[in-house]
Amino acid sequence: MTLFGTPYERGVAHGARFQDEIASVLARDVGALPAPVRSVAGRRAVAAFEAVRAASPDTAEEIIGIAKGAGQPVPNLVLRSGFEILKRNSDSGCSTIALKTKTGAIAAQNWDAPVQKHSELGLFLHFSRNGFEFAVVASFGGLGWVGMNRHGLALVNSDLVLNGYGDGIPSQMVRRILLAKPDVKSAADALAVLPHTGGRSYLIGDRRGKIAAAEVSAKSGAKFLPPSDAYLHTNNSLLPTMRSQENQNALSRVYPSSAARLEALKRVCAREELSVRGLKRVLCDKTGAPNAICKSASADESTETAFSIIMDCAQGEMHLASGKPTVDSYRKIVLPAVF
Repeated sequence: MTLFGTPYERGVAHGARFQDEIASVLARDVGALPAPVRSVAGRRAVAAFEAVRAASPDTAEEIIGIAKGAGQPVPNLVLRSGFEILKRNSDSGCSTIALKTKTGAIAAQNWDAPVQKHSELGLFLHFSRNGFEFAVVASFGGLGWVGMNRHGLALVNSDLVLNGYGDGIPSQMVRRILLAKPDVKSAADALAVLPHTGGRSYLIGDRRGKIAAAEVSAKSGAKFLPPSDAYLHTNNSLLPTMRSQENQNALSRVYPSSAARLEALKRVCAREELSVRGLKRVLCDKTGAPNAICKSASADESTETAFSIIMDCAQGEMHLASGKPTVDSYRKIVLPAVF
């Protein structure tokens, strides 16, 4: 879907277009909660919204617009993007990559989620009066899971299963704030000072070939991985600070495939060329199926690859495959006005 205008106007168009779908998912995810739980979540959503408004007025205006277009209260749309307010962990386990190349950075991800949530996804291209701003893959009513902006900054991320959650800014709002930045340095600087609701890893790349990787928690804020030419991440913590906060029992229950997927990423990336074509082969790898990089739902882990994306920052291109990818299933999307 292509959205035009101010953040509020884009939000209204989004909410109106998917009004029925948003109502359905909110009834499932929010309306079905017991009244006391729903009341507490609503109060936390109001607090989160005020934190977002202080950090990024444009993001707050877009949320207000989506709520207006969908005919829903604003706190409900905060909860749609702020899943951490409702539950400590996402139900989307992911495999992510950020690479330096001779021509620029590449960021890539397989986004895995329960099969019933695959049909809630769309690609949203945002245009202001100044032209193209950014493109995100988002769930209907949400702000976005991954994306690239007009400057060639790309962002991928994955859930971390940590002890301790706070009243900071939920991760989808964090992603939107980062996608307003022109390069890795400014995005990393923003990530370092934001208050985070829970655990997550972020991999960022830009058209100049800069990359960064961070793990965040409510307790410790953002901690950055050492400089590298390649970052690979799944759903287990890599830094000692975050490993000390990791809930191992919950990790093995929610994402039992995480460690195996990380080892598979290391093996497959070691033998592939560091290019868009090479990363397509990496993300299509089914070694260890069903709990593979290209994932199928299984008895012990219900998630399945819902989409696969590779973002070439220098070229301003997204390569996007719906569902479990094959090398030939990626659709190239050339983004306008990337500079």
